[in-house]
This record gives sequence, structure tokens and C-alpha cells, in this order.
Amino acid sequence: MAEGNHTVVTDFIFQGFMDHPELQVPLFLLFLMIYVITLAGNLGMIVLIRFNSRLHTPMYYFLSSLSLADVGNSSVVAPRLLMTFVVQAKPISLAACAAQFFFVCNFLTNEACLLAVMAYDRFIAICNPLLYSVVMSKRLCVLLVVASYICGFVNAVVQTPFIFTLSFCDTNVIHHFFCDIPPILKLSCSDTHNANTVHFILSTIVVTTTILIVLFSYMYILIAILKIHSAKGRRKTFSTCASHLTAVTIFYGTVIFMYLRPSSGYTTDPDKIISVFYILIIPMLNPLIYSLRNKEVKDAFRRMINRKDKHSDRGNNVHAAHILRKGSDYLEMLKGNHTTVTEFILLGFTDNQKLRVMLFVVFLLIYLLILLGNLGMVTLIRIDSRLHTPMYFFLSNLALLDVGYSTVIAPQTLMAFVVESRAIPFTGCAVQFYFFCIAVSCECCLLGVMAYDRFTAICSPFLYTVVMSKRFCVLLVLGSYLTGWVNATVQTIFIFRLSFCGSNVINHFFCDVPPILKLACSDTHITDIVHFTFSTVIITSTLLTIVISYVYIVVAILRINCTEGRHKAFSTCTSHLTAVTIFYGMVIFMYLRPSSKYSLDQDKIISVFYTLLIPMLNPLIYSLRNKEVKEAFRRMIGRFFSQ
Repeated sequence: MAEGNHTVVTDFIFQGFMDHPELQVPLFLLFLMIYVITLAGNLGMIVLIRFNSRLHTPMYYFLSSLSLADVGNSSVVAPRLLMTFVVQAKPISLAACAAQFFFVCNFLTNEACLLAVMAYDRFIAICNPLLYSVVMSKRLCVLLVVASYICGFVNAVVQTPFIFTLSFCDTNVIHHFFCDIPPILKLSCSDTHNANTVHFILSTIVVTTTILIVLFSYMYILIAILKIHSAKGRRKTFSTCASHLTAVTIFYGTVIFMYLRPSSGYTTDPDKIISVFYILIIPMLNPLIYSLRNKEVKDAFRRMINRKDKHSDRGNNVHAAHILRKGSDYLEMLKGNHTTVTEFILLGFTDNQKLRVMLFVVFLLIYLLILLGNLGMVTLIRIDSRLHTPMYFFLSNLALLDVGYSTVIAPQTLMAFVVESRAIPFTGCAVQFYFFCIAVSCECCLLGVMAYDRFTAICSPFLYTVVMSKRFCVLLVLGSYLTGWVNATVQTIFIFRLSFCGSNVINHFFCDVPPILKLACSDTHITDIVHFTFSTVIITSTLLTIVISYVYIVVAILRINCTEGRHKAFSTCTSHLTAVTIFYGMVIFMYLRPSSKYSLDQDKIISVFYTLLIPMLNPLIYSLRNKEVKEAFRRMIGRFFSQ
């Protein structure tokens, strides 16, 4: 392999934590303790589930598989890490490094998939309790776990060759404690473009698909819980999800921060700490998370200690009682909602068959252009290092949001043109509105953030890299997403707790606030106030940020003496100004009106504009007038045809 790869590096040396020699002994003892607790906790959980018949349910079957993945992931890394504290500069061969990476990649992917599977299991248990044992059959559970392992295997098999067929001909010191992608790619002396692209695409697919499954599952779960009449029933139902939600938040938070960043954004020392967290700390914490808040696990542990385990007949009775209790909660939930509407019918645009075919073609073309333009923009920014700046980091997030909220609406709209039935379940309508509200709120915030970025670049150019640091940019984007999440959560709860007992026909092509409120047969006064207040706060605060930023920008540009300098400075803002004008014009007209002024037929046209046409136009607006983007695109095309 070395000869074919044209590399003189045949082994690597882990730098690990050797830059702090005074900490070697304490770190060795700390990591040894963590690893021992990880093994004891996870293997103990597997044994407990295996030998206690009351835990022979789908949830605990998936939990035992998760524990096995945690043991595997930590065991691939921890022994060699501990060895580096004892034996100085112990090398690892190229093949062994590749093997270590292969198994880490395999187990991490497997864990992401299993967390999504466990979210789906909770969704079935809470939203369809009477069908739980039928849906989550033994065969399906085994297939889901096997599929998780296959996903991990495929991801690892594809990524490993792309990374370890690169040439390594300079230093062989890996500034890390295991063979991870960022520090390995830094050592390569050949072009890492393809490896970076493959890594980013596969990581994005795995993370986004599994996160989407988790989000959709918990959205349905949240709606189901809110429909339960008694506070005790809601608390009891939610308690079955608390452990999983904690594990999901910790795992995805660290993995997304670690792997879905531009490669130029990696810094060695902080990444070592983050890696310790998701390689060693999370596998140690998972058994604690799933046991300390889980009465069934604690009871099973006590029975195992006291050697008073019962057998499968007792376990089956408990499981049946569990399902019956869920069923009673479900019936109670329906009673507490006081609504006869279980689904809505989206009226759409027209019943004329010829027009429906024509509109289907037009909308399909628009949606394909949205996906192509925005995902192309994200890919271009990701793979071209010259675009790894705050402005393009915000732009890539804006493109992802455009893909997100058009995808929430377009598939359902397209299906309505083809299928006669235009029904959407009550929960499906709530989920569609929830994610649409998140995306629109985030887009408002991001446009405000991008205006602030332009203000800093033009008014304080010498401090730009200091002010707009990587950490600050990430915080601004996270703040935008958090704002969207809070807004969507509050509004969804207020809207979908209303009673709908009359017509279920929504005179629109998606679940938007005005047409839904027109169907409510309960008092919508409070909901109207909440909707208007939240929309006003988000729109006015972000719009004020934009207006104030551009006032300072205009003043700064007017102070520039030469015409060419003024033109160059202003040209960096024209794309953003165009996007802001179109987006805010539509949103203000749509949402900052009294509900009595809504004209649903007119609003359909406006909604098409800001839900589909704006996401289609944004990549064109930000690329046709942007020299850097056009040059990056030419370089990418040139690279593609030169290979």
C-alpha cells in the first residue's frame, strides 16, 4: 500500500496529551477510571437486560444495543490512549490507524442510528400505545438494529479508503489521542479535496437524517402529551422520554460541533477535549442517564442483587399492563382535547385537472431548483477554503434553512396535485407548521446577523477577524436556531390546543396560522395575541438590527473618498439588501395584519412567493452578483474536469 500510495510514512505517533508532562499520572488514573466505569456500566446494563425478563421489551433491547456500541467505541480508543501515558512515543502502524478509525466511525454512526430508532420506539409507545406490541414486533426490532449496524459499516467502509489512500510524506505526529479525520487530513501532502467532500457529505447525511427522525418523533410525542387531560398523565408519559432526550442532546451536540464544521475551523487542543467527551465521557454517562431516572431499571437492579428475579410470564403481564395504562392515557388524552377533528383537508389551488397538471410541473421545477441551488451553495462553501469566512458561514446556514422550509411544504403540495385525497392528519399539520415556523423565524434572525456581519466588515475592517470570531459566529447561528425553536414551540402549543369541531377544510396549500385559526370553534383571542406578539417581536427586532446596521454602513461608505472604493464596499451588501427587501416585504404583509383582514385566496399567492420562490431566488441573488462565489464555482468545475 505504501508504494502505491507514494508515501514514506508507514506509522504514526500520537501526540495525545504529552504537551503536559506534569499531568501524565493524574490523566492516566482519570482515563482508567472512566474506562472501567464505562465497561462496568454498559456491560452491567447488558447483563441486567439480558437476565431480567421484565426488561425484555423493544426499548431495553435498543438500549442494550446502544450499550454494546458504547463499549465498542470506547474500547477502540481507551486502551491505546492509556498506553501512551505508560510507554512514550509508541507508534501505531498505518493499517492499525485505519482500523481504529474504521471502528470508531462504525460505532459512532451506529449510535446515531440507534438513538433515532429509540426515538421512533418512544413515538409508537406514546402515540399508538394500543398497537405498540404489534408495530414494534421482535422481527422489526431486530431489523432496525441490523440496519443501524449496516449504516455504520457502509459509512466506515466508504470513508476509510478515501482517507488512508492519501499520501503522508511529512511529519507523522498526530496531534490527537486517536486516529480521527481532522488531525489525519492535516498530515496529508496530497489533495484532500475528495476526502473532505466525502466525509462532509456522509456525515451530513447520517446526522441530518437521524436528527430529523428524532425531531419528527418528538414533535408528535409533544403534541400527544399536550392532549393528555391530567397533569399526572402528561408527566408520567414524558418521563419515559427524559433519559433518551438527555442522551440525544449530549451526543448530537458534540458530534455536530466536531464534524459538521469547515476543515479550516479545526483547532487541536479544544478538539481533544471534545473528542474525550464523545469517545469516553458519553459512553460512561449513558448507563447512568438510563438508570438513575428509570424506575424499571432500578427495580430490576434491586431484584438482581436480591436474587428474586421472576420469569417471562410475569414480565409479559407487566408489559401488557403497561400497554393498557398507555391505552387509558390515550383515551383520556382524546377526551381532554374536546375536538372531533382528527385530520384536515388542504384545499390547495384548483380542482381543474389540466391546471393541476400544469401547476404540478411548475412547482416540481421550482422545488428541484431550490434543492439544486441551495445544496449546491452549501457544498461550494464547504469545499472551497476561500469561502470559509463568517459571511459565507451565515450564507450556508441560510441556504440550509431555505431547503428546510421549502421541503416542509413542497412535497405535500406536489402530492396534492397527483393524489385525490388531500387529507393531512392533525398531528401532521402541527408538525408541518412547527418546522415551518422554526425555519422562517431562523431566516429572519440570520438576515439580521448577516447585516451585522456586513456592518462590522465595512465599519470596523481591522477588527473584523477579532469581532467575528469562529466562536461568536457559531453562537450567533445557534441563537438564531434557538429563537426559531422557542417561537415555534410556543405558537404551536397555543394554536393546536384549540378546539376544531366544525369544518376541517383548510383553504390553503399548507398549515399556516390564518387559515387554521378560521376553523377553530373555540376562542382564538389569546392565540391571536400570542401569534401577533411573537411575530412582531421577531420581525421588528431583526428589522431594526438590519436598518441600524445599514445606516452605519451608508455613513461609512459616504466617507470613502474614491468612487471605486464606495462602489466596491456597497457591492458586498447588494445581494443581502435584495434578499432582505423581498423576504421582509412578504412576511410583514402576511403576518403583521389583524386576522380580520386576511384574504385566503390572495394569501395563497403571497405564500407561494415566500415559501418557494424566495428559497429558489436566494442562491441566484447571492451568486450572480458575487465574484467570489462565481470564482469558487469555476474552480470547482475546473477541478472536477481535471481529475
